[in-house]
Amino acid sequence: MSQRPIASGVAPWLALGTMGLALVAALANRPGQAAPLRVAEDDWARAVELGADHVTPEELALRLLDDPNSVLVIDVRPAEEFARFHLPGSHNLDVPDLLGERGRALLAANPGKLVVLCSQGMTHPAQAWVALVARGERSVRVLEDGLDGFVQEVLTPPSLQGPAATRSVDFARARAAFLPASTAALAAQASAANAKPAPEIAAPARLAVDPARLSTPTVVSTAWVAARGDGIVLLDAREKPEDFAAGHLPGALHVPAKAWREERGGVPDELLEPAALAAAVGRLGIDADTEVVLYGDERLQDPALLALALISLGHDKLAILEGGFSTWKAEGRGLALEPRTPVSRTYVAAPSSLLRRASLEDVAAASTGGGATILDVRPADAFRGDVSTEARAGHIPGSLNRPYTQDVAKTSAGLYWKPVEDLRRDYLALGLAPERPVIVSCRTGHQAALTWFTLRVLLGHADVRWYDGSWKEWAARGELPVATGPAGSGGK
Repeated sequence: MSQRPIASGVAPWLALGTMGLALVAALANRPGQAAPLRVAEDDWARAVELGADHVTPEELALRLLDDPNSVLVIDVRPAEEFARFHLPGSHNLDVPDLLGERGRALLAANPGKLVVLCSQGMTHPAQAWVALVARGERSVRVLEDGLDGFVQEVLTPPSLQGPAATRSVDFARARAAFLPASTAALAAQASAANAKPAPEIAAPARLAVDPARLSTPTVVSTAWVAARGDGIVLLDAREKPEDFAAGHLPGALHVPAKAWREERGGVPDELLEPAALAAAVGRLGIDADTEVVLYGDERLQDPALLALALISLGHDKLAILEGGFSTWKAEGRGLALEPRTPVSRTYVAAPSSLLRRASLEDVAAASTGGGATILDVRPADAFRGDVSTEARAGHIPGSLNRPYTQDVAKTSAGLYWKPVEDLRRDYLALGLAPERPVIVSCRTGHQAALTWFTLRVLLGHADVRWYDGSWKEWAARGELPVATGPAGSGGK
């Protein structure tokens, strides 16, 4: 069987080499470990330049399908993640074990095979790759874009990847080969769940209104979704592709929040421009007359961001599923394994009557007393500046803080909004009456989408603007002021 060539080109994680070499040095001093051989930094850098560093998801899929005995896949994730989903035949070793005696023995038992290191992403496999190359291994590669990329490129239907997507792996063959274990397990679980009546679920007061048809953004129940069946389009907003592949609501399409975001003007995670967003929505079989229901699981901000994105196009015929995937599953309702292939439609965007977006200039004006209250919904420690993952720590001067998590309650059945009466009381106590203009912000605009939906849709506040750039944009602009400490403390 002929071998597929390995992709060439410098991998984007070349800078991890220095970190990996430091890891080699640290492991050399571990008790009971043989010190690895050292190589010069330009040796592994040359390997990267020659393409002897990574393999693409499609290349790995073809090797596993056509000649599985030529490949040794080593998955470096924690055991519980490996148990949920992994490539058939792969071995589970964390990085210390891989670089220790267990890894040496495994590699020695598989001479001549292409060794592929994988995880959810690429960081830990890349670090291990540098250490193994430093030790003299020459047949080791990293799975490009990790298992997330593998699921997206190999196990997602071409119709959901956009018109420019090309692939050389047969989709049906790949699904049958790479998802057998999770498919069988879920089928047995779903069969057992559907064989008994739905259990009694303890949950807070329900907000679902369950209209005859969707005409304005709202919240609906699992019973309403089950009754509507094929009359609606379901969008699964959960982040991980493998969660969707392991089971989803029948007929649902997987649309993680990142699918509708991009870097624009140097600011990461911005909502797609209207034309691009409308095209992406149309590919899902949605047009202006389509009723859409969005659901997540433990992150209510995920379906909220998709809802906000649709509303930005003027699409108001939508709802968020109350309780999300966990409630659907806890009630013993049916699950599906195979994704639906939608028939593409043309989506024509219209001006939104609900959503107003705040620009950087709008926020700067509000920060100095420009009439609107800035509500930062990040965790309190990030607001104060105690922790930070951005260019600077702290918050926009003059803003208030109410973490988005205070709007929701987690129960044994799923994640729910708190009762409307409680939400209204809490926001009034914060000084945000329904008629008061407010701009919602967070780190990237993602969490703020949930607060926007809470204030504008559930509580009926008249003037709620959403700041897409949020702290990521503000912190990166060195000329803009930053405050630290609790709200109203002055800061710097």
